[in-house]
Amino acid sequence: MKLTLICLLLFGAAVASAAPPEIQPAAADALKEAEGLLGQGRFREAAETFQKADELAGGSCGRCLLGLSRAQLGLHHPEKAADTARQAVDALHTPGLIGQAWNQVGMALTSRVKPDLAGAEEAFRKAVETGAGGLLASVSRYNLADVLWREKKYAESEQMALQALTADPAGPAALNARIVLCQARTDGAPIAPPEVVYEDAACAKEGLRIFEKRVKAPPEGKEVSRPRKLFGRPPEYADGVTKQGTVVVEAIIDREGCIEKLRVCKSVHPKLDLATLDAVRRWVFRPAELDGKPVKVYYTLTVNFTR
Repeated sequence: MKLTLICLLLFGAAVASAAPPEIQPAAADALKEAEGLLGQGRFREAAETFQKADELAGGSCGRCLLGLSRAQLGLHHPEKAADTARQAVDALHTPGLIGQAWNQVGMALTSRVKPDLAGAEEAFRKAVETGAGGLLASVSRYNLADVLWREKKYAESEQMALQALTADPAGPAALNARIVLCQARTDGAPIAPPEVVYEDAACAKEGLRIFEKRVKAPPEGKEVSRPRKLFGRPPEYADGVTKQGTVVVEAIIDREGCIEKLRVCKSVHPKLDLATLDAVRRWVFRPAELDGKPVKVYYTLTVNFTR
C-alpha cells in the first residue's frame, strides 16, 4: 500500500494544469486555482473549487472531475473518488487523460478500508490499455503489478513490473517496480531447503567454484560495479537465541537486482542462519553493471547479530 501511495503523489504532480481550451475563462481560472490548492495539500478547498470549475464549465469538465477525485481521495473518501474518476473517464477525450482517470479509479479502490483488488486490477488494466506513454505507462503498469502481487498472481505481477521497469528504468516508478518485481519473483518460486553450510576457507573455495558456474566472468581488464542494496529488512533474532556473531551468505544477484540464489557460507546458529536466509532472499539491489549495462553477479553478504 505504501508503494502505491508514493506513485499517487508523483502522479498527481504530473497532471496537466492547463485548462481545456473549450471551457470558459471563469472555469479555466477556477480549475487553475483548484490545481494549486491540490498541490498544497488543501484538499477540502481544492474539492470545492474543482466542483465550482465544473459547474462553470456546464458540468462537462473532465479535468475538473479528475482533480476532484484526487481531492476526494486526499480527504479519505475513496468510494466518492472512484465514482468521480469514472465520471471523468466519460467526459475526457484523449488517451493520456483517460488513462489517468482509470489509474485514479484503481488508486481509489485500493485505498478502501477493505481494498477492492479485483476492481483495481480491472481499472489499472484499462489504464494500461489506453496506450498512453511516458510517466503514465510506467506508473499504471507498476500499479497493476502491485495489485497482481497482492492477489498472489505472481507470474503476471513479475511480467508487468518488468514492463514498468523497462519502460522507464530511471523514472519515479522504477524503484517501486523493481521491488515488486523481486518480491513477485521470490514469492512465485518454490521454497528450497537451505544450502549446505560451508565454513571459512572451504566456503570461499567451494562457493566460488559452484556459484560462478551460474555467472559469466567479465572480460579481461573489465571491471564490474558492485550491486547496491535498495530495499530490505534486516533479519530478526530468533526466539531463545542469545548467540552473537556474523552470518556470511553467498548470493547470485540477477540483472534486475533480485536474489536468484542464496546459501549460508559461515554459520552462527542454525536459527539465525534461517532468519538470515528468510530476510535476505527478499532484499532488492541496484544491479551490478558492466560497461553501463546490468549483469548477473556472484556476491557475498554479511549480517551481524548483536545484543
